[in-house]
Amino acid sequence: MNVTMSEAVESILSECSARFRERVTLESAKGRVLAEDIVSRFDIPSQPKCAIDGFTFTFDSIESFPAVLKIVGESRAGEAFEKRVGPGEAVFTMTGAVVPEGADTAVRIEDVKVEGERLYIERAPRKGDLINEAGSEIGRGEKILRAGTPLGYREVSLLANMGHYEISVYTRPRIGIVSTGDEILEAWEDGEAVAVRNSNRYILEGMLEEFADIVYYAKVEDKPSEMLPIFKRALSECDILLSSGGASKGKYDFTRDIASSLGLEISFTSTNIRPGRPLIFAHREDKLFFGLPGYPAALLVNAIVFLLPAVKKICGYEKFENSKFSAIAGEKLKAKRGRNDFLRVNLNYEKGRVFAYSAGSQQTSNFLTMSRCDALAIIDENRGEVEEGEEIEIFHLFG
Repeated sequence: MNVTMSEAVESILSECSARFRERVTLESAKGRVLAEDIVSRFDIPSQPKCAIDGFTFTFDSIESFPAVLKIVGESRAGEAFEKRVGPGEAVFTMTGAVVPEGADTAVRIEDVKVEGERLYIERAPRKGDLINEAGSEIGRGEKILRAGTPLGYREVSLLANMGHYEISVYTRPRIGIVSTGDEILEAWEDGEAVAVRNSNRYILEGMLEEFADIVYYAKVEDKPSEMLPIFKRALSECDILLSSGGASKGKYDFTRDIASSLGLEISFTSTNIRPGRPLIFAHREDKLFFGLPGYPAALLVNAIVFLLPAVKKICGYEKFENSKFSAIAGEKLKAKRGRNDFLRVNLNYEKGRVFAYSAGSQQTSNFLTMSRCDALAIIDENRGEVEEGEEIEIFHLFG
């Protein structure tokens, strides 16, 4: 069952939704996704505040400048001046302190002259200068964060500033990983040079640990008797099961059969992308299964294009699609009509524009260029070869 890239994306995302919520405190909020809109409970600032260290006074009480005012007290953060400021009076007011009643304008301490209780203002300010009025930053009832917003340290600190300590977030999905293949060795295991090291595990863990709780189950040989119990256990314990290897149609590729035997409904088994044509996607009730190809380069492309948006949508992200940007082909780039080619490129900034150059080998078996390239150039299935100077779409690779 071969489908186009867009058909595969649509099929996968149609099975994905944020399912469960839980309440957490701010200590556990970073890295989670909001499951509720956050509305301000009060004005910020709650009262007029001074924006600088300086002096506050009543602007209309001064007939002309230069002016001499009498300093009658001070207002500090947490200890406001309690009297009303009268005509011709000024109060020393610190940054963030409440502006005394009657005052409506401030001047910086470095812009004035002080002699005892006398304040000399040479240059006329504008009425309202350096005063942060009540509600000028955020008004009571104003929406400050939307459901679907990922929470980084800035969002968490904003919640703290708003007095929201316990919030509703989407639960993190549990993702299981199984590596298949007779030839697979873990990185620490001794073996012959012809063996294949299990780098796929680290690709998937590294890409997804920000969004989900990851469980690595095992590496198993290409034997249904070994694969079935591991797959069955992982599927029962996880929301999403990922396997690498055995996704094609070779003699020892059993992943599709195992998925069927576990009652998973298979949506498709391959797509028109390169590298990484084999991809098994299946589902059962609230369980998802991705049978990924074994070549690391092919697995990485499939994970970026299909898996990552699905996981982010399940996590509750409002914006779960991959972001792209435009670049200029710095040289001729080979591609083939009828498939979506993801070419490994390096980026160079020249005269205010981004240029993309081939990172070297585009062989599916070559992971060195995939690990070192800056980005993936996306060549649409209807396009074919790209000439130097033409515009292309880019997926940036981070980390």
